[in-house]
This record gives sequence, C-alpha cells and structure tokens, in this order.
Amino acid sequence: MHNKNHQYKRCLRTLAMATALAMPIASMAESYMVVQGGGLNLRKEPSLEASVLGQYPTGTWMTVHETTGDWSKVTVNGKDGYVMSKYLTVGASENTMYVRTNTGIGLNLRNKPSYESDILTSFKPGTAVKVLSRGNEWYKVQIGEQEGYMASRYLTSSIQSGSTGNSSTATKQGVVKNPGANQVLLLRETASTDARVLGYFRNGTAVTITGESGDFYKVTVGNLKGYMMKKFISVSSSSASSSYPATPFAAKLSNPNGNSIVNFRSAAGLSAPIIKALPVGTEITVNEVGDVWCKVTIDGVDGYVSRYFFTVKK
Repeated sequence: MHNKNHQYKRCLRTLAMATALAMPIASMAESYMVVQGGGLNLRKEPSLEASVLGQYPTGTWMTVHETTGDWSKVTVNGKDGYVMSKYLTVGASENTMYVRTNTGIGLNLRNKPSYESDILTSFKPGTAVKVLSRGNEWYKVQIGEQEGYMASRYLTSSIQSGSTGNSSTATKQGVVKNPGANQVLLLRETASTDARVLGYFRNGTAVTITGESGDFYKVTVGNLKGYMMKKFISVSSSSASSSYPATPFAAKLSNPNGNSIVNFRSAAGLSAPIIKALPVGTEITVNEVGDVWCKVTIDGVDGYVSRYFFTVKK
C-alpha cells in the first residue's frame, strides 16, 4: 500500500508540472519595444475581435507591461491596450554610431525613449555608441556599461560628421508637404505605389534625400529608409544652415504648407510638447541653428521651431 501511495503522489507531481508547462507564460517585467512589419492595431482586449483603439507604424516605441501567449499588454501615446507580440521587436543587429550635436553640447542619455524621461548622463560630440534597438526618433544604445535611449537625429554613422557637427558631403534635405494639413505621406519599401508601407509622416517631417527613381525620392526618415513621392516633398539644400546670419538673429515664422500657424515646442522633436501654436509672421530670435530644429526665443520664452518654418528678418 505504501508503494502505491508513493507512485500515486509521483504521478500527481508529474501531472502538475505538465499542466504548468502547457499554460501560457506571462512576462511581468516592464520593457520598451518597437513595432515591426507595418501598421499594428492596439486593441481593447487581447483578441482579434476586440475594438481597435489605434494603429501605429513600424518604429513606434511601446511600453510593454506583460506578455501572455500571443498578446502583450502595452502603453503607447498615453493609451493602454493589447497588441500581438509577434509584431514587436527588441531591435535590429548591433552597430556603432557617433554623437553629433551642432552646438557642441553633449547629448543626453535617458532612461526611457522620451524627452520627459530622466537624464542618466550626457556624452560629448564624437562619442561612439553601440545601437541596440532602432525606433522612430529614439534609439536604445549602450556606452560602456551604461544602457539607455538617445534621440536618433543626433546620432550619425560617420565619425567625421559626428565630431564636427557638419557633414562634408552635400546632401539634399526636404520636408513633407502634403496637400492637406491632416494627410500623411507614405514611406514605401520600393519606388512603387504598390510597395509595402514602412511608415506614415505628417507635414513638416524632415527627410534626407539620397537618390531618385522616377516619381519617387529615395529618402531616410529617422532610422527608416525607403521611397516617397517627389510631389509631396519640398526640397531644400542641406547646407542652408550655414547661410544663416551669426546667432542670435531675428526671424519671422512662416509655413510652407500654407497653414496660418506654427508649433512652438519645448524640445527638439515632433513628439515634444507644444508650448503654443503661433500665427505666421510672429517675430522670433534664433539662438542656435541645427540640422532640423532651432533653439529660439519668443516673447521671452525659450523653445524650438523647425528651420523650415521661419525666414530670416530682412
């Protein structure tokens, strides 16, 4: 009888282990991951039948709270919901880039991919960083033993341009110019309207033009490379910043998209909070000129305006 009881208990333990292994495993540690493979639906519940709360393009950073089975509970742009885990990634293959700031000021390393997050430390121009994960506007990087997040617009693959803040090779720069203020321009994988969509971009988004193919420009937008239709991009010269007067100088807000206002932001980036939407013609003082964003003073308040949205006062 004793032997039978022992065998029975052993069978129960084996059954319990098998049941535990068959259950979906939940990961509870909060992390930051990026969308891959096109527009990803954020749903109210972990089900394909659940209502869609929003859709987010490749490269969007999401805060992942837990993962159970095929679904991850996330927060993105202030919204909570669920996305399919297979469309999230921790990043691409590692590579080395270099800090590049036009002002010579160090680049902040932050604990989250956001301008509102805590600053861990900063690194001077020319510092080599190991890129662990690429997303829109933010890269996860490692410098020595430290890991964190840096604004991608201040990282370059060239140590020469990273150490001086200027590229020796003249390249075309452009800005998205859709016919409608609420429209988006598609970034495609190849130069075709049938090609896979890699991202969606609103008016004012800065792009670097690296080539042409028929009706398309080959462009780089943040960490993404692809093709955009020429007719929806306003082209300027990348050397335009060197033609500005010595800072500080006076300028007036303008809007090449035809809108009557320009956003005045608290930091350099389209995701930065808007201090105020100001009318075209407002006088500003430009204190620092960057590749895309310029530090300015308006009515005694410091902030940032894209260099595509002001003209030098005559």
